[in-house]
Amino acid sequence: MTVPHLPNLPSAPPAIVKVVSSERLQPDRLDLVYNVPKPPHFQESQDLQAIVDEVVEFTADKGLPKQPLSITLIDVKSREFAGYQQQQLRYPASVVKLFWMVVLYAQIESGILPEDKTFSSDLYKMIKYSNNESASRIVDLITDTQSGTPLKAEQYKNWLQKRKQITEFFRVAGYENLNISQKVYPIPYLDLDIPKGRDLQIRENSDNPIRNLMTTSHVGRLLYEIFTGQAVSREASQQMAKLLSRDLRPEVWRNEGSGDVEMNPIAGLLGQFLPSNIYFASKAGETSNARHDATFVSTPDGKTSYILVVFGSSSSYADDEKILPQISRRVFNRMVARSSR
Repeated sequence: MTVPHLPNLPSAPPAIVKVVSSERLQPDRLDLVYNVPKPPHFQESQDLQAIVDEVVEFTADKGLPKQPLSITLIDVKSREFAGYQQQQLRYPASVVKLFWMVVLYAQIESGILPEDKTFSSDLYKMIKYSNNESASRIVDLITDTQSGTPLKAEQYKNWLQKRKQITEFFRVAGYENLNISQKVYPIPYLDLDIPKGRDLQIRENSDNPIRNLMTTSHVGRLLYEIFTGQAVSREASQQMAKLLSRDLRPEVWRNEGSGDVEMNPIAGLLGQFLPSNIYFASKAGETSNARHDATFVSTPDGKTSYILVVFGSSSSYADDEKILPQISRRVFNRMVARSSR
C-alpha cells in the first residue's frame, strides 16, 4: 500500500501578490505581508453546523467541559463552514508552527532568504514532528533575531519590532488579534524550559504574560489557503501541503516522535481513528493544558474534502487521548455521508 497523494482541489480566486517597499531593491522582512489580503468568503451551512453541534454534545456527554472547546469545520469543495466558539482566542501550542512555515516560504519567494538546504532539515522536523529546537531556529531565521540575555532601550526596541513582524505579516491580511511572535518551549539546545531573557521581556507582564494567541477560524482559513494553492504561491502551497501530509498506516506512525522536543503527529489526535487509505494532512499542538489539531482530509474518490480544526484548551482535553480521535471519526462519517447524498 502506498501513501495517498495530494488530491486535486478546486482552485480558489487568484491571490494578490505580496507587498514590499518600492524604495528598496532588495525586499526587507519588515515590508513583507501575507499575499491573501482578505478572508475567504464562506457560506454558513446548517448541515455542517448540525455536525459541529453533535460533536459538542458528544464531548459534553463524555464529561468534558464545553468552555475550553473550539471547532472550525470547512467543506473545501462547497466553501461552506460551521463552528463552535471559533472566534475565541486561545493559546495554540505548536499549531503556531504552521504560521511560521508560511512566513518562511514567503521570505524565500521574495528573495529575503536564499532557496537552499541550510534550513530544510529544521523546517522538516518543525512540521513533521513539531520539533521545538528546529522551530526555535526557524523563528530566529525568519525574524533575524536570537534568544539571549535581556536587552536595553533601543536594542530591545529593534529586536521586538523584528519579532512582532511575523504577527503583522498576517494581521494586515485580516488575521485579526493573532499573535505568533513567541517561541514554544522547552528548547533544550538553549537550556530554556521556560522563557528567559529577551524571550521573557516580550511577554511584558509576568502576572498576565503576553502569549501566542489564535482562533480555530484563523487556522482553518490558513489551511484552506494552503490547500487551494493561495498561500504565498501555488508552488509554495504544494510544498507546504507535502510537509503537512501524514501516513495513517499504524505501522508507520506508532513509533514517530521522541521526547519533549518532538511529538507523535497521529497518536491521540484527529488522525488516529481514520481510514489509512485517505489523504490526511495535519499540524497539532499539545501541552499539559491543551490538545489541539488542525487537519485537511480528502477521500480517495475525491467526493469529500474538508478541514477540521479542534482546540481543547484545558487539562481535561490534554489528559484524554481518545476524545480527538473520536471527534474526528464522527465528523468523517458524517461528511462522507453528506457527500454521498
